[in-house]
Amino acid sequence: MTLPKLNIPIVMLHHVADHPHPSLKKWCISHLKFLELLDNIELKGLVTTTFQEIIELKPSRKELKKRVIISFDDCPASLFDFVIQELLKRKMKAVFYIPTNHIGGVNIWDIEEYNMSRVELMNTSQLRELVSLGMEVGSHGEKHIKLNAVTEMEVLQDISDSKEMLELLLESPVYSFAYPYGKIPANYGKLLTSAGYTFGLSIYTPIETNFTLRRFAINQGDDGKNIRLKLGKRYRLMRLFYDPLFFLLRKL
Repeated sequence: MTLPKLNIPIVMLHHVADHPHPSLKKWCISHLKFLELLDNIELKGLVTTTFQEIIELKPSRKELKKRVIISFDDCPASLFDFVIQELLKRKMKAVFYIPTNHIGGVNIWDIEEYNMSRVELMNTSQLRELVSLGMEVGSHGEKHIKLNAVTEMEVLQDISDSKEMLELLLESPVYSFAYPYGKIPANYGKLLTSAGYTFGLSIYTPIETNFTLRRFAINQGDDGKNIRLKLGKRYRLMRLFYDPLFFLLRKL
């Protein structure tokens, strides 16, 4: 399925907790900061959506201008302690990305590579509950590996097998893929198309397409003004110039 390039704000989050382990602080915001994000989404008159909703309901361009996607990488089980309830209270939706080999397991990649604290990840029952609540579950690969550091065949197997497993477990279509570490492999468009995805989520990318959609993090230090900036059109315009410059400077 070929769609016009999506041009809406996409938030990227990992952990939401008031007293995170020091090794998780970089990737964590507090309960109050999460509520501040939701407050500012409402303040700007935005409505949360999912990729599945965009594909199946086909909102108009005018309707899409008022949409925002909240995404969570890795699916910490602790999101059920606070985040899910707060989204439901406001009739909001979000998209959750899970590495399928670690369903019901822990963030072993963080532990082995960065000596980070152990985090319990959602199990199959919790992922099914997300779907039943109107949330979307997308793929974060099988093994949570850097896809720009393996062969094309390994990339295709990782992204295809994870999609197949999720659709089997959840009995729900999987439309989107979030690149682990934000690392985009060569020939990403061909590979994601071959695996049956419609959208791919990165973080920084010099060229944005539906297979390399830019996301932005909400950090603990962001105040309301910064959050509203990130949710707005001006910030997306800034990224058109900033991201290519960022990659150019990394090559020098």
